[in-house]
Amino acid sequence: MSAEPALPGPDGDGRAATVFAFRRPVRRQEAAMPQPPAGDLTPQDRLAASIEKAFADHRRTLTDPDTAEAFLISLGLMRRTLDGALAQGLIDQPAHADLAGMLDGMREATRLLA
Repeated sequence: MSAEPALPGPDGDGRAATVFAFRRPVRRQEAAMPQPPAGDLTPQDRLAASIEKAFADHRRTLTDPDTAEAFLISLGLMRRTLDGALAQGLIDQPAHADLAGMLDGMREATRLLA
C-alpha cells in the first residue's frame, strides 16, 4: 500500500499547500466619550455604555464602522435564532417579544454611540 496521494498536490510532492488569508480588523484608538453624570443616563444610554465597555475590553469600539457592522450582523443572526425558536415551539410569544426587545435595545447602541 502506497502512502502517496492519488493526485499530486500543487507542490508536485503530494502535499497540498494551504494558504489562509484573513483581514485584521482595524483597531482605531478613539478619544474617550464624555459621559453625562450616571443619574442623567437613560436605560438605553447605560446599555450602550455597557456594550461599548465590553468591546473596549477587547480593544474595539462600536464607533468603528466595521466593528459596528459585525455587531449588527451578529444581532441579526440572534434574531433569526429567536424567530426559529418561536417557530419550533421552544419559546412562547411573550418570551420571544421580551428577547427580541432586548436585541432591539442592543441594536440602538450603535446609533447612541455614533
